[in-house]
Amino acid sequence: MSVSTPAKTYYFPFMCDHALILAAAFRAEGQPAVMLPPSTDETLALGLAQCGGRECAPCVLISGDLVRLTRQPGFDPAQAVLFMVTSSGSCRFGQYVTLLRHILDRLGLREMEITGPTVNDAYQGLGKNPLRLRRLIWEGAVAVDLLQKLLHRYRPYERQPGAADAIYQGCLEAVVAATEAGGGRELVAVMERAARAFEELPVERRKRRPLIGIVGEIYLRHNRYGNLDLVRRVEALGGEVDLAPIIEWLYYANWRFDDTCRVRGQPLARARMALVDRYQRALERRLARPLAHLLDHPYETPVARLMRYVEPYYSTDLGNECLLSIGKTVELARHGVCGVINVMPFSCMPGIITAAIAPRLRQDLDQLPWLDIAFDAQGGTNLTTRLEAFMHQAAEFQARRLDLTPHPRMVR
Repeated sequence: MSVSTPAKTYYFPFMCDHALILAAAFRAEGQPAVMLPPSTDETLALGLAQCGGRECAPCVLISGDLVRLTRQPGFDPAQAVLFMVTSSGSCRFGQYVTLLRHILDRLGLREMEITGPTVNDAYQGLGKNPLRLRRLIWEGAVAVDLLQKLLHRYRPYERQPGAADAIYQGCLEAVVAATEAGGGRELVAVMERAARAFEELPVERRKRRPLIGIVGEIYLRHNRYGNLDLVRRVEALGGEVDLAPIIEWLYYANWRFDDTCRVRGQPLARARMALVDRYQRALERRLARPLAHLLDHPYETPVARLMRYVEPYYSTDLGNECLLSIGKTVELARHGVCGVINVMPFSCMPGIITAAIAPRLRQDLDQLPWLDIAFDAQGGTNLTTRLEAFMHQAAEFQARRLDLTPHPRMVR
């Protein structure tokens, strides 16, 4: 009589709320999956102890989260798999897996696996049922992005503090449950409930706050611990945030893969990717439709258009994260933002490139206020002072350039 081997458990680092979707999608496929807790001061200290000092802040945090996991009572490395996506190119992100493998080996945990897809092929071939798993992850990521857009659109104007967060948290839990149940129509129903809840939220808006775009490195701009809760800091200083979404990067992965196939002369691969991208667009529109009337710009701009915005400043052939930051900045300016914050890990090359190009961008965008913030996982003693000065500039920019007529749907 044969005895079946129990499936290994996948562990997912908590980058942001979108990571909850990854674990839920894997569980929907029958794969045991656990979300690691958010980073804390404890995991920061653990990560710093394992790193050599040249790693970027996201790497330090993920390293600490991993070490904390291995110290949990009853943890069995032979039955554990760390899910860690990877890439190649100029960013140190492509070396995370190598370092994490070294850390595990150094701790005597060679039995623990590390696995994950790569951005080089747009994360294709993920899981035992790749098409269904990709659909679940995509739908869930779109849904969380939309919920965050609603949260950032309404929270600064709520009459009862905490009301918008409560709606968001309830809807987030519903999105995770719907993803684990198979997504589809149930996710659309969650979006419909979210639209009704935010539409009924009592708000006070006699004057629109300065709208602040946040671009930059994808991990830090979304990780609340790593960026010292940047969105709430901006809101506390009188701003409203337009945060670059997660699906922007996934669309960019599609575009980059298509461009690579173009250079290599692979028309069939390009045709398949075109179908994938079109299908993802259709799913995005389906999920956004119930709440589109509550947002100024509910749908993501095609990456090809963002890349056209980049061309006057930087070659898109160089292909790193700064392309999205530059293109998104131009798009945000067209949408009426009063300032842009470029978030990056300390010594991040794509972030430094973006910062270097910023003066030219600002010159073409009527001297749009700009702030570079480099996070090194060591805290930020002067962050508040810098944000105060930046928000003052943004308010002056708004007074000079923007129509101050109250938004009709937000005045109650």
